[in-house]
Amino acid sequence: MNKEWGITGIIKHFACLIFGIGLMSASVALSKIALLGTSPISSIPNVLSELTSLTIGQWTILFMIILIGLEWVALRKDFGWQNVIQIIPSLFFGVMIDWFVKFFSFIKLPNYGAQLILTLISILLLAFGVYFEVNSRTLTMAGEGISVAFALAKKTPFTQMKVRVDLTMVIVALVLSLVFTHQLIGIREGTVLSALLAGRIVGLIEAHFPKMTAWVRGTDEHHNPKTEQAYQN
Repeated sequence: MNKEWGITGIIKHFACLIFGIGLMSASVALSKIALLGTSPISSIPNVLSELTSLTIGQWTILFMIILIGLEWVALRKDFGWQNVIQIIPSLFFGVMIDWFVKFFSFIKLPNYGAQLILTLISILLLAFGVYFEVNSRTLTMAGEGISVAFALAKKTPFTQMKVRVDLTMVIVALVLSLVFTHQLIGIREGTVLSALLAGRIVGLIEAHFPKMTAWVRGTDEHHNPKTEQAYQN
């Protein structure tokens, strides 16, 4: 968080964070309804919600707490308040997922084509949500925080570690599904599409809407070249 933002800037950046988490929550809910699999970060909670009486939102909160615990394992003495505070957006994320699942419960999908379209819409919402969350420069969600933690611990580029973490989550969800049901539940082609498309869409948004990106990040508020360079790095 930039000390130069001021009260108005802080409000704007946290509003972008909340808006982003809201979009991500709606995305998970829509993908849950589409039944073609969720994003990698939600794949384990989605499978567990099919296996137990807990909702996907409740499992998301529990899963995020576990991820924060894994951050402590990876960082140890470098684990600090910025890691613990990730529980705040995680709680909001889980609660909003369940709210959106109920809100969108009226949606009825007659065929596979409709399921696929809804899945693609959910991926688009996810990309915009991630865009606002990451570029808000405020709090980090545990889903990204775990990748950052292991990237620092293993001295590996974040992008490479993010791919490894997402792949691990999908594999764990796949194993849970096969072991307990002997079939694929909660993880399907939508999970693969989300993994392939969401990040690329975020990149396209940043590339084609630089003014909006600068506004969300706050790099246009003071016109400070050094500050802008720091954000770019």
